[in-house]
Amino acid sequence: MSHPVFLTHSIFNHMPMGSENQWHEFFHTASFELEADAFIPILWLMLFRQANLKWAKYTDEFDISNADVQVDLAEYHDQFGDAQYAYLVIDQQQALANLTEQKSVFIEIFGAENIVHFEQFKTLIEQHFPQYILLRPSGLALDLNDAEFLLQPLQQLEYFQQDPSQHLGFAEFQRQDFARFDDHPYYFYGSNPMEMITPSLKENVDELKDIKDINTTTESSNWAIWICTAIVVLATLAVYFTTHSVLYSAVVFFVSAFILGFISSKIGNKENSSKT
Repeated sequence: MSHPVFLTHSIFNHMPMGSENQWHEFFHTASFELEADAFIPILWLMLFRQANLKWAKYTDEFDISNADVQVDLAEYHDQFGDAQYAYLVIDQQQALANLTEQKSVFIEIFGAENIVHFEQFKTLIEQHFPQYILLRPSGLALDLNDAEFLLQPLQQLEYFQQDPSQHLGFAEFQRQDFARFDDHPYYFYGSNPMEMITPSLKENVDELKDIKDINTTTESSNWAIWICTAIVVLATLAVYFTTHSVLYSAVVFFVSAFILGFISSKIGNKENSSKT
């Protein structure tokens, strides 16, 4: 079962509020998003401080004017009432400043050999999150009105930055967690679900296209052969029934077969050259 967490570019400095019908605009302007399943990548957390924590009502998860979600909205009112959940939001400039301050922490925990992932994530923030950065814990199983799942790791990062020698357990835990992942970029900053076509997948798609082109060319050539054969047979029969001469029929057969065979081969060569 998936428990997605999102880091999304937003035009709002807060979680969209369904009571003000902001979700529709949010999803139409959220031009970039990173996603992780059942955990919050550490580089996401390095963007924020405890002061960036805010609260949103569960009942604000749906636009009130959206007729398609009225049943869900009613269920949320019954289930959650006025309960809230915690989230993080920050502007790009402050996020980049926080991330830069945490660079030494990243190297201390994960080593200089992994700094490439730090720099890649920083580039993503610079290029794709021009306004606000919103951490949405949508898929996590949360206790009502609980913020510890965010405050605790943020506090640990701040404490480690102040005095690494007094918080070696935190660093060791992060290294052990990191060792469980084969996909290192995903561990550090998640993935972009919109980037579906990888280079290897693109090669496979191109290969399939080439196979399709070959099949199309072969099919066209086969049709040309059948048509030419039919013309030769009909021409030969027409001459025979008209003249009752085997000689004339044989001459027509060989001449028409030669001419139409030549035309058919030219068509096939033209199709093959157009594919290369």
